[in-house]
Parts: sequence; structure tokens; C-alpha cells
Amino acid sequence: CTANTFTVTLPTATGIQGQLFVIKNSGTGVVTIAAAGGEFIDGAATRIIAVQYESLTIVSTNTGWIVV
Repeated sequence: CTANTFTVTLPTATGIQGQLFVIKNSGTGVVTIAAAGGEFIDGAATRIIAVQYESLTIVSTNTGWIVV
């Protein structure tokens, strides 16, 4: 994200337990990370990366996502 705001939608966590994703905001915009329908990221439907160079590492639990 170099500017502006956009959303990254994760794939379903089902069937990919242990799959790891790292999402990084390399610009000045806001990146929203959204879980697939009905799934959550540490109990929330979305997470936001609003700070330049900040990143979020998440892993599938097979039923949702956790931040590591």
C-alpha cells in the first residue's frame, strides 16, 4: 500500500492449518485485513495496519486466524 486504503481478504482458514501470512504496509495508506465469511482474526472480523512499515503475521488454526 503506497497510498490510499484497501482491503486484503484472507482465504478460508479451513484445510490450511499452519499456513502463515505476513502482510506489510509499505506506504502511507491503511491496509485492512479481512477474514473470510464467518471466520475471525483473534476474535475480530478485520484487523487494520495504519502505520507505514508495520506488519501483521497471522497463521491458520483450521477454523480461523491468530496473530503471532
